[in-house]
Amino acid sequence: MTLGLRRGLVQLRPSSPAYPTLFAAERERVAQALGPLALETKYVGRTSVPGMVAKPVLDLAVAVARAGQMPQCRGSLTRLGSTFRGDPAGQGEAFYALGPDDARTHYLHLLPITHLHWRAYLVFRSALRADPELRGAYADLKQALARAHPEARTEYTARKGEFIEGVLRQAETTAAP
Repeated sequence: MTLGLRRGLVQLRPSSPAYPTLFAAERERVAQALGPLALETKYVGRTSVPGMVAKPVLDLAVAVARAGQMPQCRGSLTRLGSTFRGDPAGQGEAFYALGPDDARTHYLHLLPITHLHWRAYLVFRSALRADPELRGAYADLKQALARAHPEARTEYTARKGEFIEGVLRQAETTAAP
């Protein structure tokens, strides 16, 4: 099992039992680099869902207490080899990529713990882990989109958004009193 995917490419691979160990190693590196700034580091993204086909790139969500602390993390994450990619969605989340453009291995999403995306990452991951039907539907969608957009990751990602938003809306409805 090899991690890494060329930037912009969409290629799905079967789940690997090595993913959790690889995540734990990267979480430890990030924890050492950021120290107390990192309140929590969670394994998110589709490689965090056992049995789910996914791009061979591990996603980490790292929470800080306040948005104002995010710039303090940049130097430490850069020294780990991560490349700061800005806030691609323009919603207050710093995005980092680890690995060269031809073999990205990890994505790191840095955001305040109170940010809506923090909760969304965890809710969506939990929903996929808990529901085999939902997991299957999402895998089917991802595979169809990967076939349709193999070299257009932005399009691939955008088209998954409606499905993800639907799952998050359902989770809100279920959790509402």
